[in-house]
Amino acid sequence: MKMQISYYQAILILVVLMLVIRPIRADSLKVLFLGNSHTFFNDLPQLTVDLALSNGDTIIFDVNAPGGCTLGHPQNGHLYNSISLALIDSLDWDYIILQEHSLFAIIDYYKDTYMYTGAKSLDSLIKLNNSCTETVVQLIWGKKSGGQHCINSYCSLEFDDFAHMQDSLTMEYLRLGDTLSCTVAPTGVAWKQSILNGDPIELFDPDESHPSLAGTYLVACVYYAVLFQKSPVGLLYTAGLNPTDALYLQQIADVVVFTNPSLWNINGNIPIAGFEFTQIENTVFCNDTSVNADLYAWDFGDGATYTIQNPVHSYTTTGTYIITQEVSTLCHSDIAQDTVDIIWTDIPYNSQYEHDLRIVYEYNSDEIKVISSSSQIQEIRIYRFDGRLIQSEKINELKTYSRDISELSRGLYLISVHYDGKHVTRKIVH
Repeated sequence: MKMQISYYQAILILVVLMLVIRPIRADSLKVLFLGNSHTFFNDLPQLTVDLALSNGDTIIFDVNAPGGCTLGHPQNGHLYNSISLALIDSLDWDYIILQEHSLFAIIDYYKDTYMYTGAKSLDSLIKLNNSCTETVVQLIWGKKSGGQHCINSYCSLEFDDFAHMQDSLTMEYLRLGDTLSCTVAPTGVAWKQSILNGDPIELFDPDESHPSLAGTYLVACVYYAVLFQKSPVGLLYTAGLNPTDALYLQQIADVVVFTNPSLWNINGNIPIAGFEFTQIENTVFCNDTSVNADLYAWDFGDGATYTIQNPVHSYTTTGTYIITQEVSTLCHSDIAQDTVDIIWTDIPYNSQYEHDLRIVYEYNSDEIKVISSSSQIQEIRIYRFDGRLIQSEKINELKTYSRDISELSRGLYLISVHYDGKHVTRKIVH
């Protein structure tokens, strides 16, 4: 009897497999949500918490989301809300998410008078409480049919449709993110992507403004991707949605957030470790490739440590060593590692003597001398201090050698002398 697997079952199997093979690295964050009805509809904060928990990640959170609340309007702004201000100061938050009134960004008067000033003032208060807290502004979605919208006597443009209105919102929130140098959560862009795909899942509440459960779930997927820097694809928590629909919304969030994360200022201030190294005999030349780093800490696995950006280190004992680079800023750090195999029986490179052979160099001189009482010099190599070979000369039957280096530019060099099947090296400053 042939077993039939339905499309629904196939989706479930795919999701389970993705969960099993995803790397397990649980994280915990403290997040404060400052919003309005678009936040409390379908309990967005708790839905985000439950979504994260399905991957073993935890969110300690609090929320203040009064209906119609703005960022900086004196009558109903978080900037003037005693609860919001107390919450900002209550913990050393990892992230504080700011959600503006859905119309302020498209009405010039409210945008210029209250949105930007409110966001800047709240960001300053956030940093005053904890300079390492990351402010996140939510890039909200537009109205389902576009249209013109007014508050009192101030009105927006007449938008042709949702996409037209969304493009205007996206432009303004990206500008706000750049103004604050903060992260932007592109929830509205994710909505647009789904709608342009043929609108397969209704994201709007019947009021054509607030989110349906599916709309809130898509927002939570975007939040998870932005806050944890992990894909939501494959998470088993569906908030009661059809698993096929949930997987589709997870994929939309993943594509929007991670196709161009720099557009949303994601990781813009977080250091990412990375380095390459060149090995010459027992010496390694490290080249830092990290980004956004202010401080460097290196451990070469033999007790040697450095705090410069591009260290050079020589090992004195044969073995396999782990090179560890830790880069950091005031608030964040990251680690990269690599291994190096050393086979070494001679003395350290910074020694001038190896049995009867000497490398003679006087500081700021134009001449290197290699003197040997009995050994035959076979080859002399000169390396730049980034590990690049710049000169190599084979020498036979000579026991004394002199080399003019006046043509070399100023800098650090490594001189390596090979003789009788051995070698000795020396670091010089020219």
